[in-house]
Amino acid sequence: MSSLRSYLLVAVLSAITLTSFIAALYGYRAGVDAADALFDAQLTDSAMLLSGLLAAGHDTGQVLVAGDTAFQAWDDQGRLRLRSADTPATPIAPFEAGFRFTNFAEHRWRVLVRREPAAGLWVMVAERADARFLLADSVARESLLAVLAVLPVTALLIWLIVGHGLRRLDRLAAALAGKAADDLKPLDATDAPAELAVIIRAVNGLLQRLEVSLDRERRLTADAAHELRTPIAALKVDLHNLAGRLPADDPLLRRLNADTARLEHLIAQILLLYRMSPEQYRAHLEPLDLTALAGEAIADSYAQFEARGQDIQLHGTRQPLQGDRFALTTLLQNLLANASRYTPPGGRIRVSTAPADGGVQLEVSDSGPGLPPAERERVFDRFYRHVGTRHLDPAGSGLGLSIVRLVADLHGARVVFDHSPFGSGLTVRVLFPAPRPT
Repeated sequence: MSSLRSYLLVAVLSAITLTSFIAALYGYRAGVDAADALFDAQLTDSAMLLSGLLAAGHDTGQVLVAGDTAFQAWDDQGRLRLRSADTPATPIAPFEAGFRFTNFAEHRWRVLVRREPAAGLWVMVAERADARFLLADSVARESLLAVLAVLPVTALLIWLIVGHGLRRLDRLAAALAGKAADDLKPLDATDAPAELAVIIRAVNGLLQRLEVSLDRERRLTADAAHELRTPIAALKVDLHNLAGRLPADDPLLRRLNADTARLEHLIAQILLLYRMSPEQYRAHLEPLDLTALAGEAIADSYAQFEARGQDIQLHGTRQPLQGDRFALTTLLQNLLANASRYTPPGGRIRVSTAPADGGVQLEVSDSGPGLPPAERERVFDRFYRHVGTRHLDPAGSGLGLSIVRLVADLHGARVVFDHSPFGSGLTVRVLFPAPRPT
């Protein structure tokens, strides 16, 4: 059963129903015994009354109408002195004092045989057994009906009580759900019940281990950034010195410079990807103009487009949004770098901004080879690069769109792909949601 509350309701209600049934069964047996004792006492009173009637001088063999009770009176000589209308003229029970069951007149009877030595009589008083059972059944039925009538109320009370007891669990779940990605502070277990305190201690232990692990990863990344940048800087200095000794068009020198640039770009992208992760980056949202940011990013990267002879255009008016300047600049730089890298020399690139569904959209279109629809989700995977375009981007790292998605997630935006308006190529569209009311 998926719901703990439902499980507790069914389990407790089943236990109550079972114990109520057992109690009703015990009550039924006690009711039958009590009814037997009561009816036996009535039979004793009827026998004593009958003895009084005989002492008053009723005739031998007289037949009386007795209602629900049957009786006979016999003397020591075996003569019938008195009987009720529903009894035969023969003894209805043996001449032995005490209670017993017997059959006559097509019914089962409870019979009391009483010896009256002073009068020399045997008095027999009988009552139908089914009357006793009907009374006991009536008592048991009323008890069971009372239990069944109370069950819905009991179920409601159990549901409310269990729900009240589980509120602490709901508050614990809310506290965990409300934690930010970088909030690894332990949970407060001061007022928690014993059952939840165990869970809270386990969660706090997990948070502590996560904090140690993330701290170790942060130190490793910081050390790697420092250690990797230093040899690359030294390598670039050595290549610069080597360039003075070799011809400018030396193929080995060109390859070494390209590989060094690609390695430098890869390390920068890895560090940027790590920095933009939700666990590490704390966004500072402020009012921004997306079109102005796009213009600044194009201006910063214009030398790259000019070197490849690419035509880049910006379309759009002022588009305000709440965003993080550094993160959005990083997103624009990666989209522009991808568009330039995958667009052949002399190609076209267009950046446009416009309102969309109460929010803002950013589009970056190129005239490159495009991207098959089957691979449009895979390009968000780290280090994935489309096979058909690898020859166009030797300096690519396969991390650009992973960083774009991180920035989009940071702003609650969606990244979708579409056909380019240039006939060939790809359009990357980033849809920013409407601003939330303050």
